[in-house]
Amino acid sequence: MNSHHVPSSLILAELLRLERWEGGDSIEATRIFGLLHGFESIVNAEIDSYGISEETQAKVEAFLQEIENEEATSDTNNVMRRLRSDNVDQSDAGKIIELCRMQGRFPAAIEKLIEEPDSLFHHLKRSSPPERNWHGATHFMELVDCTAGARNRLHGVFAPAVPRVGEIVVPEGGSKMIVIGVEHHMTPQGIEAGITTHRLIPHVLLKAEDEVETAAEAEAEVPFEKEFTSPTTTSLITDLDEESLN
Repeated sequence: MNSHHVPSSLILAELLRLERWEGGDSIEATRIFGLLHGFESIVNAEIDSYGISEETQAKVEAFLQEIENEEATSDTNNVMRRLRSDNVDQSDAGKIIELCRMQGRFPAAIEKLIEEPDSLFHHLKRSSPPERNWHGATHFMELVDCTAGARNRLHGVFAPAVPRVGEIVVPEGGSKMIVIGVEHHMTPQGIEAGITTHRLIPHVLLKAEDEVETAAEAEAEVPFEKEFTSPTTTSLITDLDEESLN
């Protein structure tokens, strides 16, 4: 094994171990174990499956420059032919385009590519979510819509903290919702692998903002009623007061 790969494999193993701790069993334990202990087969598999070469990046960037200069078209069929002729994988091209967009390069070409009918990169039109690693550890939770007495699961999401009662959550493309409660549900994990563990999954209970406001207004309109005191209790208090005065 190349000695230069040893430190990088140990660093990668530690990073994957953190990601496994943060995200559950999505990272295989055998992969981490193999990297930690320097199994050449595991390390080589990581090297072979990871990374985009400078040559591949240069080919995609050259094509973007041609589209930017109107020397090439963004037509989907033309893009497919170009990727085939340059021997560039579509998913790698998408990552390179996303990197260029983050760097503010080739904006006109990228806009043309993603707006093209039947575009290979239509998924880039959606605003990309922030990388988890940029914000530290996140927690999985379920958002539950309790509007009109229903209990409909909206989304399973990751967030840096569980929202508190009274805070506002705005679903993508939806209206404001207010957190009315948080429940923690016990959920079994790893049943298929034969090693069952249980985890608490927060369920964040939400209601539409206007419904919560309507309920609050109705409650405010209810006239205040004085607390009822029974005659027996009143006479007992009076007797005690008289005794204390004597």
